[in-house]
Amino acid sequence: MTVLGEGERAVTADDSETRAEDSELQRESERIAQLIEDLGALAGAPVRQRAEELVRRLIHLYGEGLRRLMGIFAAGPLEPTARARLRDDALLSSLLVLHDLHPDADAAAEHDPGPDPAAAASPALVQIDLARGAQSGKRGGQA
Repeated sequence: MTVLGEGERAVTADDSETRAEDSELQRESERIAQLIEDLGALAGAPVRQRAEELVRRLIHLYGEGLRRLMGIFAAGPLEPTARARLRDDALLSSLLVLHDLHPDADAAAEHDPGPDPAAAASPALVQIDLARGAQSGKRGGQA
């Protein structure tokens, strides 16, 4: 019998499925970046800039949707199980941290999607790195 420490949980078939899904999502993220690069190479900088603007606007729309969803959760206390599930899901955590919406302020250290695009000297495509391990985050979430 294995005894799990505080914060640990048993690995399940769902974990294997989640890792496979995360791997697929990582490939999707890389493909999006490659498609934008290809557009720039094929049609030049103006087309690449328009594609990047399109992606930024889409990110803004789903970020607003996530903000509204988290507003619904904020109406009452978030149960520890739900909070842990949000933190354990690399995709959800990355999206919530990206938009500074994660209810667990420490999640940024584990799921920081990279530099804040608003702080960049020039606009850049944001890529969510699902394979990233624990790192010091530059952005915090909401408590």
